[in-house]
Amino acid sequence: MLLHSGWFWLLLSVLVFWALGAYNRLVRLRAQVGQQFGPLESVLMNYQELVHQAVTAAAAAPQLWATSFAPDLGADQWTRLQVAASLSTVAMARMQSHPLEPDSVNALQDAASELQDAWLALIHPDVYYVSVPDALKQRWLELDLLVQPEVQRFNAAIQDYNQAIAQYPAALLAKVFQFHPATIL
Repeated sequence: MLLHSGWFWLLLSVLVFWALGAYNRLVRLRAQVGQQFGPLESVLMNYQELVHQAVTAAAAAPQLWATSFAPDLGADQWTRLQVAASLSTVAMARMQSHPLEPDSVNALQDAASELQDAWLALIHPDVYYVSVPDALKQRWLELDLLVQPEVQRFNAAIQDYNQAIAQYPAALLAKVFQFHPATIL
């Protein structure tokens, strides 16, 4: 008798259409997180280019960073910077594949932090045996400023996604289809 009632079918159709709409919204928000990582990644890749320029400048003019006391004194600083840049590239590739996984976000944060630390160690005033051109130092500072808005946009996309999967009744769909909260940068 209930299956022949028009109200039952109307209610069922409303419920199905709501579920499809909510599911599509969750999928769209998850995709937006991945799309928002693209511009952030392109800005972050500029750090790799800058590291390459700095290392190339150092290799082209070793007299700027080598001393007569110990010619290889600055090599450790340059090596640390290159390794940090390589790890950052690997972390970005992982993040590109899995932007919502906390491990990917943590790896990228760790790699970015190590890259910043390596750069700061290289240009620190106590490292008198290394001379990085002022133009490269200025470019690094500019990149630091350019990356902030992209990080904010990426984090905003993650917050929108996290809020959507936490709202009731969409949270039920999120559990059924295994939409997990993401970590902001």
